[in-house]
Amino acid sequence: MRHAKIAIVIGAIAALLAGVGVAWATTGATTGYPQPKVVVPDYVSSPYENRYVLTAVGQGAGIRSGEMKFEFEEGSSPEFLVGISEFYSYSPDGSIETGLFTFYPFTELPHGKGLKAPALKVGASASYGQVTPDGELQMFQIPGDRVKGQLRLHGDGPWPVEFRILADDESTGGHPAAARQIPEAEPNNPGWGAEASEYEGEWELTNAAENPTEKAGTLGAVIGVAQGLGVKGTVVSGGSMTVGGNPATAEVKVETGGETRTFTLTDLAWAGDKRTAQVHDEGPNSPPVGRFEGTGGQGEVKGRLVSGHSVYTVEFKLKG
Repeated sequence: MRHAKIAIVIGAIAALLAGVGVAWATTGATTGYPQPKVVVPDYVSSPYENRYVLTAVGQGAGIRSGEMKFEFEEGSSPEFLVGISEFYSYSPDGSIETGLFTFYPFTELPHGKGLKAPALKVGASASYGQVTPDGELQMFQIPGDRVKGQLRLHGDGPWPVEFRILADDESTGGHPAAARQIPEAEPNNPGWGAEASEYEGEWELTNAAENPTEKAGTLGAVIGVAQGLGVKGTVVSGGSMTVGGNPATAEVKVETGGETRTFTLTDLAWAGDKRTAQVHDEGPNSPPVGRFEGTGGQGEVKGRLVSGHSVYTVEFKLKG
């Protein structure tokens, strides 16, 4: 496939998305990326210069569909591969949200198993290379027109992904079909670890952030609600967790928007590093209002606590 010149600017990104067949949505200015310190050899990266449509994804990702395009930047020497993607994800209230990402820079996976690249939000400040990755995409070896890999986004995952390479004259018309949802093995071991000592006790919140509603005046409550409906969830400014009992339950307190909310987690379960629980807001005997899904081990638990339409991203560490 012919190498096409890419300047990583808004116009070029729009052109790439149009080439894939997706609708362009403005998310902010992206000024450009510098020459990578490490460049994957052309003979390794050339097979990945394609247009892709997402055909399957781990159901925990909450992604409905998506497509990507990988091309080479010819403006520097040696040339390096850059990707652009658009994923359509389910928000906590069931609506569809669009996420645009650039994949840069690509490096090789160990033992020649494929390529990987950080997922950079389109619209993030890319000047002078000051970009914070929002995840990572791994693309395994290409056996034909199908490619498997794994994806991390928003600090969650990894989830398995599968793509099909689009033919030169093929387009989704901006409406990629829904990808097959790959079921994940549900944790069925009680508690949050093999031994009660791994999770029973007092936990401290480690991802507390400044409360953005403190200086918002009368708009504080509105900001708090709007954040709770977002992909990353509302900003948590404080909190704690206590785990104990048989069967184990957890009492979680989160401070957000100047208020403290208390939740009870029941049906704690684990498998590998995955942790899940049912969420209640009026004690363990009240109807569940949501679910906690995350990862844990070695005295740490992090994930997303969903209560109705609100989402709280929390990270806890066992004291002592």
